Amino acid sequence: MPVKPVKFFVLTYALSWVIWIPLALSHFGIGPFHIAEETSNIVRLLGVLMPAVSALILTAQTGGRGALRILLSRLLLWRVNWKWWLAAVAVQPVLLGLAAFTYNLISSGPKIMPESLGSAGAFIVNVVILLIATLGEEIGWRGVSLPGLQQQHSALKASVILGFLWAAWHLPFWLLLDSFDQFGIGYLLLNFLFVLPLTFYITWFFNHAHQSILLAVMLHLTFNVVNTVLLPVTIHVGAFLIFGILEWVVAFFIVLHLEPEKMTTNLAELST
Repeated sequence: MPVKPVKFFVLTYALSWVIWIPLALSHFGIGPFHIAEETSNIVRLLGVLMPAVSALILTAQTGGRGALRILLSRLLLWRVNWKWWLAAVAVQPVLLGLAAFTYNLISSGPKIMPESLGSAGAFIVNVVILLIATLGEEIGWRGVSLPGLQQQHSALKASVILGFLWAAWHLPFWLLLDSFDQFGIGYLLLNFLFVLPLTFYITWFFNHAHQSILLAVMLHLTFNVVNTVLLPVTIHVGAFLIFGILEWVVAFFIVLHLEPEKMTTNLAELST
């Protein structure tokens, strides 16, 4: 018996936001909270782990150890067609690179340049931190919530619901970022512009790849490593806008032209 999506969303929001909202209030000098920014930068990462915590708690309650083993086994599901691996690890870096190239071509401002890798140790530490954060999200969002939603809705409708809720869940976290301090509410809108089509894209290859959580983790990790460590696109508003538009182009192509039945049928039909 799958975890009910409503329970998952309520618990995930509650656990993450009880961490993030006090940090956000302190950040803006509202209320009694006075949390040092250095402490906030560390503590806020705990909120990213709560989707996985919610997924594990609710899966154990619903199906016991057997259900937990099945959920975690999908983290090791790597035997899928090579093209789905390519979809997971290559497309987002290509879009980031294309967004940076286009921005540099049309912008008269500072150009986006690849970051220096620094020491191998620092790079490895960054990747490990990003991997932990990615596991914290994807065990929940794709491990539990997407399959649960697809038990009740078409893949397309499930993606719309999940996209909005996944994006909205980030809001207190995004308020803590330097990019929000610099660009304001437009930065939040750009994040929604990006997260919604990305959700369609992940659903598409997730359903083709036997619901492998591993591939969803690899997409999320690859994007974070490239965008955070190697080629910082989303800290530039113009480049972020271009990147979001490219995500929508890919999403529309998938939904309308590339095997559209995989985005409109329900989960039972996908498994036959």
